[in-house]
Amino acid sequence: MGKGTVASLLCQRNEWLALSKSWTTRKRREGESEDAYVFVDQAHFKAAVEADGFLEWAWFLENLYGTPLPSREYLGCERHILLEIDVQGAAQVRERVRGAVIVVLMPPSEEELMRRLRGRGDDPSHVVARMRLAAEEIKAAVAIGARSVVNDDLDRTVAEVGDIFRAAAEERCGGT
Repeated sequence: MGKGTVASLLCQRNEWLALSKSWTTRKRREGESEDAYVFVDQAHFKAAVEADGFLEWAWFLENLYGTPLPSREYLGCERHILLEIDVQGAAQVRERVRGAVIVVLMPPSEEELMRRLRGRGDDPSHVVARMRLAAEEIKAAVAIGARSVVNDDLDRTVAEVGDIFRAAAEERCGGT
């Protein structure tokens, strides 16, 4: 039950939220849906960067990831866009989007994070690298003012994150 599961359920339970589809240069994992990302090569990704086509983008463990600029339908108060991104991207969004709400999902323990990473089929070397980065990412998230939610119970986590976004939408737009 990683951030993808939480993001998907948030959008299913809140029709005013829509999940942005990120681009990546990494290879699709075994069993991963073909539409989990827009999978592109580095040349295609870099061309989009040059054209200023991303709200945020970052290198992460030897691959590029990015969020394309949102379409006009997400610029008002009818719909809100949910980004499933890392802390590098969140820092860029914080700089570019006034009032952006950033939530970091915290694992209940290092052991559980390791179990989840292994369970999704990542290469063992990627799991080790990801574990090394986890503590740094949490510090960086706190530094940019992210709200933290411990991801230990799926329904509670989805409800808590939904409440955070709902409160921000009500403050910004007078409701959802």
